[in-house]
Amino acid sequence: MSTDKRRTRINLADGQDWAEGADPDGHGASEAPVDQEDPASTVTGRPLADEAARRCEELSDQLLRQRAEFDNFRRRATKELIEARARAQADLLSQLLPVLDNLERALDAAEQHDEGKVLGGVRLTKNLFVDLLRGVGVEEIESVGTHFDPQVHDAVLTQPSDQEEGVITALLERGYRQGDRVLRPARVAVSSGPADSDAHGADPRGGTTDPRGAGE
Repeated sequence: MSTDKRRTRINLADGQDWAEGADPDGHGASEAPVDQEDPASTVTGRPLADEAARRCEELSDQLLRQRAEFDNFRRRATKELIEARARAQADLLSQLLPVLDNLERALDAAEQHDEGKVLGGVRLTKNLFVDLLRGVGVEEIESVGTHFDPQVHDAVLTQPSDQEEGVITALLERGYRQGDRVLRPARVAVSSGPADSDAHGADPRGGTTDPRGAGE
């Protein structure tokens, strides 16, 4: 048995491991490649990816819940608005019923040729209706004697008067407002200023014009 073989047996008996193909004397030994895993990918990378996926799923669930809550809120708000409008209309119509009753009484009196009752019934109906409008904040727009305001007045015509220009001289149709909202503008006549006396009977060449004619 050669010397090299005896060394190999002794080393193996002592528990020393030799890489395959290695020289027992340490010359020309080849190291086998060892696969090493990246600590960041095994310890940190995978947990971070799992955490990001979990967080994304949580946010998606929150978004779906919030969207469902908003849809429910919108449906409730729409339903409440419709119900509020219906109640407001019912209240207004119930207050209009007495006006209708008075009109029927006035018609009954007219059929009996009782003019006094007819006139009184119409006045009562008008006053009742005015009180009803006031109860919901409706007011008549001031007109005659005030300056024309295009926001609340509708000038149907202008005419000379003893009032200064822009002052309302006549009311043709009443206007009404509810707070700052104009329900209907008042139709009015507006003064164009005092009539020019020189415009009537004045001779353009000077002097006055004979109203009987200049040919006499």
